[in-house]
Amino acid sequence: MQQPETPEHDRQQIRYRRSTALWKGSLCFLFLLLCVILLWIIVDGQAERLETIYYSIAAVLGMWLIGPLFFMFLSRLTRNPAVLLSWDDDTLSTGKRNISWSKIRKVELASPARSKWLLSTSPMFVLYLKDGTRSHIETDHLLSKKELNQAVALLQETCRNNSKLVEHRRG
Repeated sequence: MQQPETPEHDRQQIRYRRSTALWKGSLCFLFLLLCVILLWIIVDGQAERLETIYYSIAAVLGMWLIGPLFFMFLSRLTRNPAVLLSWDDDTLSTGKRNISWSKIRKVELASPARSKWLLSTSPMFVLYLKDGTRSHIETDHLLSKKELNQAVALLQETCRNNSKLVEHRRG
């Protein structure tokens, strides 16, 4: 995780390494290739009756569980720049949306359980907004535990500092 400050806007960023997306995506691709090979063995008639059942179940489950991860890593690999989120003194930006620091009450790290479709869910930053809603920022399994903890500590500190700054501007 890197937080370079760019002098023109004094923006901080939480970045991920493209190499992480590449090796995790490559691993998923190899697993998907194995699933396709299992299906090809069935179609080619090289499997016995019992093997056909096992191979087809393994292939379908493998594609179901690993396929979405492959496309997630592929999209992160092709995304430019390799930034999960960035912020300045006024707003936090996730690329899709901008949230003003004055609307954020607190920041936490959450590691949700499996989704209802048994798909993998990545750790996420949860922004608790002052209007009672929450905003989730997915990390897509691209940061290590140490990087996640450093990032959430940095976001929490920035949130506290910006809250004090907003109060100081009002007062």
